[in-house]
Amino acid sequence: MTPAQNGATIHVALGQEVEAELFPWPAQPKSTDPTVLQPGVSPMYIACRPPGTSCTQPPTTFVAHARGTAQIVAHRDMCGEARRCVTPVDWTDIRITIVVG
Repeated sequence: MTPAQNGATIHVALGQEVEAELFPWPAQPKSTDPTVLQPGVSPMYIACRPPGTSCTQPPTTFVAHARGTAQIVAHRDMCGEARRCVTPVDWTDIRITIVVG
């Protein structure tokens, strides 16, 4: 899945691996219920290609560990110490619902 699927609901089978990719750095995708959707093993690299463009992090994997519903969430803001935050322009919230059945 990608941030373009924000707000979507995805149905997966028990034991299936779910891959979150193309999330902007540093918006690390997380599971809201690790008992249902456990973090998997993910590579460690950040890609900024071509140089000078926005960076994306490596794909993050999750494993459908138990029946139920969890969300993969990520938050990114592009403001802070050197730049004042202007809501909602500078904030990105991503929330994708995963139903394990």
